[in-house]
Amino acid sequence: MAEILLSPRRARVLFYHKTDPHYGFTNFSPHPVYYNNKRYPTSEHLFQSFKFQLHRPRLAEHIRTCSERPSVAFSEARRFQSEVRSDWKIVNIQMMDRALWYKFTQHESLKKELLATDDAELVENSDKDAFWGVGADRRGRNELGKALERLRTKLRSKPSFKPVCTPSFAGREQNYSYIKQMS
Repeated sequence: MAEILLSPRRARVLFYHKTDPHYGFTNFSPHPVYYNNKRYPTSEHLFQSFKFQLHRPRLAEHIRTCSERPSVAFSEARRFQSEVRSDWKIVNIQMMDRALWYKFTQHESLKKELLATDDAELVENSDKDAFWGVGADRRGRNELGKALERLRTKLRSKPSFKPVCTPSFAGREQNYSYIKQMS
């Protein structure tokens, strides 16, 4: 007779609403991100700007500066949908990975919170988005949760990096560079 091994169900961490734990895992959380010597009010601003940076830099800059509110950056990117880079559906997950890397390596508290989830399944509990979240039917792709799990694995395998912020002479922006912490 074959032996059947039963493993306990993997823990799940749900995030989405501003009032719930782990709201910092969303791209709408109020954690500014520095990329290419520019401040983005949220990782949503950075992610949405990636749709335009290479071929429409003025539009990318508009997305970055249109408002401090991530919902406005989202709406503005949607308004210019016809201008989105042609390969976006191929690279959007890679661009999300990039935006999350910058966010979580620049905010130590978020990095610690992410690493503290151990090996739990991370789930964007959005009933509105079946691509980045689970959607109304709870069977969506949950690509944001998967991206965070990839990031968690990457952060565990990489040497520790410390964000160093120095003023830029180009204005009020901050310049982030990363140095490997020596142990």
